Amino acid sequence: MVPFGMRAPFRISSLAFLVAAALAPAAALADLAQVGGVLVLPVEEDVSAFDADALGDATVKGNVRSLGGTLAARMHAAVQSGNQPASTIGSFGVSGRGNGKGPLDKLNVQANDPNLDHIQTFTQVVTRPFEFATQSETSAVVNGRHMVVGYNSSAGAVVAFFPGFGLAFTQLLFSGVSTSHDGGKTWSSGFVPPVSPNAPFTFGDPSLGIDRAGSIYYASLGTDATGAHNAIIVNKSTDNGTSFAPAVVAAVDDGSDKEWLAVGPDPATPSRDNVYVTWTSFLANSSQLMLAKSTDGGATFTTKTLFAPVDDGINSSFIQFSNPVVDSSTGRLYIPFLHFSDGNADNIRVLASDDGGDTFQFLAFNVPGAVDAFAFPNVTPGQLIDCAGGGIRNALLAGPDQGGGRFGLLRPKQATRLITQPQAAAVNGAFMFALNGSTSPFFGDPAAGSEINLVYSPDGGQHWNPTVKVAASTTADPQHVHPALSASGDGHTVNVSYYVQQADARLRNDVAKLNVEAGRLALRGQSALSSTSFELTPSNIVRTPTATTNFDRAIVSCYDIGEYQSLVRPQAGPGNANGDLFAAWGDNRNTWTGPAGSSAPGPHPQADVFTASIPGN
Repeated sequence: MVPFGMRAPFRISSLAFLVAAALAPAAALADLAQVGGVLVLPVEEDVSAFDADALGDATVKGNVRSLGGTLAARMHAAVQSGNQPASTIGSFGVSGRGNGKGPLDKLNVQANDPNLDHIQTFTQVVTRPFEFATQSETSAVVNGRHMVVGYNSSAGAVVAFFPGFGLAFTQLLFSGVSTSHDGGKTWSSGFVPPVSPNAPFTFGDPSLGIDRAGSIYYASLGTDATGAHNAIIVNKSTDNGTSFAPAVVAAVDDGSDKEWLAVGPDPATPSRDNVYVTWTSFLANSSQLMLAKSTDGGATFTTKTLFAPVDDGINSSFIQFSNPVVDSSTGRLYIPFLHFSDGNADNIRVLASDDGGDTFQFLAFNVPGAVDAFAFPNVTPGQLIDCAGGGIRNALLAGPDQGGGRFGLLRPKQATRLITQPQAAAVNGAFMFALNGSTSPFFGDPAAGSEINLVYSPDGGQHWNPTVKVAASTTADPQHVHPALSASGDGHTVNVSYYVQQADARLRNDVAKLNVEAGRLALRGQSALSSTSFELTPSNIVRTPTATTNFDRAIVSCYDIGEYQSLVRPQAGPGNANGDLFAAWGDNRNTWTGPAGSSAPGPHPQADVFTASIPGN
C-alpha cells in the first residue's frame, strides 16, 4: 500500500464516535416510485443506486450492509413512501457502448461479456453519463466441463427519462451469471431472472451451490413478486447453467442482507439433498442470523431465526457475513458468521447441526483472552477512509488523498472496501475456515498490514489445531484480503486464494496449497493465480465538498473488487477425489474509457470477472 504517513490508531472511544456519526439521520431522498404501474428507482446526481448514508447505515462497525442489501433496503423504504410521479409517459435516452473488451491469455479467461457494458446519456436533462461497467464478487460451481459463475453486475441497469418526473432506473438486474460448457474456454453471460417481470430488480450478493443430481442453485437478494418487499430469492438451473428458472422466494424479509447458500445430504435421509440459505436480517438497532431450508429441491422453503444477539457492552447486537457449508460424508451443517464486538476485534462464531438444521450448538474455541469460549477473535483489515455516500469504511486504497475527508480521514480516489466473511469447508469430518486479519490489534490502523489465516479442526470442532498463516504481510506485499477456500474430496489437499496488494498499490490474486498430514495442515507454497497485477478503479471521486461518486453511477463509492471471490472443485466422487481447481474473481486489468462529461473521463481500470483453471490440485 502507498504510505500516507502515520496516524494514531482508533481507540474504542474514537470508534464509538464514528459509529454514532454514521448513524446520524441523512437528508430525505426521492426513492422508489411507480410510473404507469411499473416500479422505478429515481436517479439523483450525487446518490448512487446503492447509497449507504441515505439509510443511516452504520458502516464502521455492526450495521455493515452489502452492496445489494443497501439498495434493497432503500427500495423497501421507497415503496412504503408511496411516491408517485406526475407523469407516466417516458422515453429512453441515447445508449452507447464502452470499450471494456480486454485481451485473454492462456492462464486467465474473462467470464463476463464486455459487450453488455454500456453507457447512457440524455439530452432531456443536464446530467453526467451513466457508465455501467462493474462486475465483481463471484461465486461458482463446476460440474465436469460445465462451469457457472455468479457475480454482481451493473451491466443489467437501464435508466429512462420520464417527462415531469426525471431520470429513473427502470431495471436493475444486479445478479449476473456467466456459463461455460467447454471447461472455461468460452463463456456466455446474462442475468438470472427476478421472481416476476413486474418487479425487474435483483440485488446481487450471489451464492451458488449444486446438488448430486446436477441442479444448480443461485441465491441472491431480490424482491417478492410485487416489489413491495425485499426477499431472499433462489434461481434453479437443471441444464448446467444454460438457463435459470424465475426466482423462488425463500423468505420475505425487508431487512435481509448477505445471504449464503449450501447444498448437501440430509443426515436422516442421506439420499436427499437439502438446500440451506442463511442471511442477516437487520432490525432498527440490531441484526439476527436467519436460516431457510428446502427439502424439495428449492421449490419451497421453511425459515427460522438462529441467533439474535443483545448488546452486553462487550458483544454488540449485530452479526453479519454467514457462510454455511455441509459435510457431504455426514450431512453435518456448519454456519460460521461474524459477531461484531463493541471493541476492536470482532468474533467468528460457528453453529453446527447434526439433524438437518432442526437444532444447533455453538462450537467452542477456548481461545485465551477471548470474550467467551465460543468466540474466535479477529480484527478486520484495512484503513478507515471517508467514502462519503458509501460511508466511513475500512478499505484498501491507492493514490493521493483528495482532501476534505470527515473526521480527518483520507479520501482517496481509488479504494475498495473490506469485510471479514469466514470462508468455510467441511469434508470427511474435518471443518475449516479462512479469514483475513489485520496485523494490528486496532481496527482501522493505517500502519497495519493484513494476512490470511486458516483455522482447522480434524474432528468437526472438538479440537482445533494451531492457526496456520497462509499469507503473511511483508514489505513487498503488505496486504492480503478476501480469501476463498476449497478442500479436495478426500480431504488431503486444501487450497486458499486471496487478493494481494503490493507495495506499489497494485493488486493481484494468489493461491496457496496446503496438505493435511497426520491431522495437521502443512503449507506447501503459494503461486500467482492472476497472470497480471492491476490498479484499483476510480471509485471515490470527489464531486462536491461533501459528495463522492464511483465512476459507475449504479455503484456505491469505494466498491471495486467486491467482498469475496470463489475457488471450487467439481463434486467429490469416484475418480474425482482431488479434482481440478477453478477460480473466479473481480479483476481490473481491462481499460474503460470514460466519455466526455464523465466524472472520470479518459482511460482507467474497470472491474471484470476473470477465471482460471488449475489442473491436478
